[in-house]
Amino acid sequence: MFRKLLAVTAIAVTIASCNSETKTADTEKKDTMTMNHDDHGTMANTDIPALPAIPDGAKVYFKNLKEGQTVTSPFTVEMASEKLSVDTANGKVKDASGHYHILIGLDSTAAGLVVPKDSTHIHFGNAQTATELKLTPGKYKLTLQFADALHRSYGGKLATSVNVTVK
Repeated sequence: MFRKLLAVTAIAVTIASCNSETKTADTEKKDTMTMNHDDHGTMANTDIPALPAIPDGAKVYFKNLKEGQTVTSPFTVEMASEKLSVDTANGKVKDASGHYHILIGLDSTAAGLVVPKDSTHIHFGNAQTATELKLTPGKYKLTLQFADALHRSYGGKLATSVNVTVK
């Protein structure tokens, strides 16, 4: 009972901390780090559904970034997936559905854990599939992480990383 209460509290705090500003059609699918990243909505109830199963063959990937690539800041990042539906983080968990996160300098978040929201965990809860990153020059590991409507990570099975050099 205590674990369930703790999990509900953690998810509620995460959702409450997210900005609920409404996006326009122009920014719904493309976002920048200088904008509010997402609109997570609120949970309809306190019953926490199980993390959905991952469909066979499902994967996420960076559509336009390759391992070892050199980019000039700011640069566009395109996020893509196979056998998954990209949806808003509206608190309504659906099979084979979720949204993207970019983790800067980090490995994937363990399955079932809520992805934090900070400068190294960027959320795209409005179902965005592209963003512009502004990073200082240097070498970076970028990890694309898929999570459900409650921001719970699907773990390393739905994550991928690339190393890039920013000029």
